[in-house]
Amino acid sequence: MDAISHRIKKVAESVLENEALIGSLDRSAADVLQGWGVKHATRAAEDTHSLDDESAEKAMYPQLKASRRLLRAIRVWLEHEKEATAEERQKLWAKVEKRAQGLYGDAISLPSPSQFSGKRPVEFIENLREWLEGDTQEAEVEKNAKKDKKKKKGFFQSLFGR
Repeated sequence: MDAISHRIKKVAESVLENEALIGSLDRSAADVLQGWGVKHATRAAEDTHSLDDESAEKAMYPQLKASRRLLRAIRVWLEHEKEATAEERQKLWAKVEKRAQGLYGDAISLPSPSQFSGKRPVEFIENLREWLEGDTQEAEVEKNAKKDKKKKKGFFQSLFGR
C-alpha cells in the first residue's frame, strides 16, 4: 500500500470510529455525517501526496480538526434543537455556523436552520451539506468542463492558438 492510500485509510478509519461525531443519531443520519467526514479526511490526505508522513500529519491536522468540530456541532444541534429554548437554539446554531466557517472560510453566513429542515435528521444533514458545498461542486464541474474544452481542440487549433 502506498503512502497516500495508507493515509486515506487511516483518516477514514478515524472518522468512522469516532463515536462523538454520530452520538445518538439514527443510522441513516450517522452514515451521511460520517460520509461527509470521510470525504473531507480523504481530500486532506490526498493533498499531502508530496509530503513525508510527519509533514503530512501536520498539514492534515487543521482540516481534520475543523471537519470533526463541524460534524460534532451538527450532531449536537440535531440532538438538542427540538427541546432547546429559543436562546439555546440560537447558541447551538451559532456554534454550527462558527464551525462551518472554520472549515469553509470566514465568509460563510448560514441562513436560518429552518431552511435545511426535513422530515428526518438525514435530510437536514444532506440539505446543509448541499448548501455548504454546492458552490464548490459547481466550480469543480465548471473547471472540468474547461479542461475538456481545451482537450477537444484540433491539431490546427492548438498549433495556431485558435
